[in-house]
Amino acid sequence: MTSAMAAVPTTIDEVTAPWLAAATDMAVTDVRAERIAEETGFSANLYRLHLTGSESGPDTLIVKLPADSLARGGMEMLGGYHREVQFYRTIAPVAPISTPRCHAARTCGQDFVLVLEDLRDWDNADHLAGLTLERAQTCITALAGLHAWSATADQAMLAQFPGIDNAMTRDLFLPAFGAGWQLYREHADRPVPAAVAHFAEHFADTAAPALSALAERNMLLHGDIRADNMFFRGDALKLVDFQLTVRGAGAADIAYLVSQGLPTAARRGLDEQLVRDYTGQVPGYRFDEAWRHYRLATALLLYMPVVALLTWDAAPERSRRLCLTLIDRAVAAIADIGALEEFS
Repeated sequence: MTSAMAAVPTTIDEVTAPWLAAATDMAVTDVRAERIAEETGFSANLYRLHLTGSESGPDTLIVKLPADSLARGGMEMLGGYHREVQFYRTIAPVAPISTPRCHAARTCGQDFVLVLEDLRDWDNADHLAGLTLERAQTCITALAGLHAWSATADQAMLAQFPGIDNAMTRDLFLPAFGAGWQLYREHADRPVPAAVAHFAEHFADTAAPALSALAERNMLLHGDIRADNMFFRGDALKLVDFQLTVRGAGAADIAYLVSQGLPTAARRGLDEQLVRDYTGQVPGYRFDEAWRHYRLATALLLYMPVVALLTWDAAPERSRRLCLTLIDRAVAAIADIGALEEFS
């Protein structure tokens, strides 16, 4: 098998017209690749393919390949590339959640490739600016559908994805929190409430019980429900990036979405109502249980932007500002909803 016809290309140069035609059954005679999302696609390289030769097919497609940065090693440890391929292969075709059409999803060893519908005519939300309340509510409805469906889905299919309480999170991410938090305190310009600061300073030990609690449910979660992973067109929403998909309590997705995806002024005072709206769409998930999970997850998932700060020296300026902003939002949410009461 020649490099041009390899089952899984290792570089964008190997995504040729013959390879694409074989992988997608499209009549493609020429391909031109354009790198996109260089400041937001940290864990993978994204390219827009401009196609020639297909009269009935799309003019462009998106190709996703492994990152060529340190992020690749992290994704390989997490099994993130494999998770995303499996999501598009087995979950996207049957779950009630809208994603880009997947034309090819392949892995070979640590290499992977996704060929996806190009959503260039959709509006990609901006995680730094934050979501509007209306868009957050649209996303909550989409997540509720996924969570409710997964509660009765084939458990063998869900077992392809790790639980939220896994060794990688306990042994790697929670211990790394301290160094990231120190960076935050050095660069942030907002005060941190004393109780939240104490919680953060003892995070590896204090936050760990939340993982056990969030594993009480076996719903399929997006796991990285950031505004940057949402594409809107009118009232329609498509979600992307399933590298961190896990199983656990659905309210963890909602907590991450609301506490870090909404600007503080847009969120403040609405947390309980948003969780009530969510549980009204997930049969059998009582508000009191979901609210407990929500508060635990709001505090626990502070680790995601804090640990991401460890790339400070190599990260572009937008990434730095984004991490600081998300931590600011999460700290405010933890204090606003009394999340730390769940840890006492």
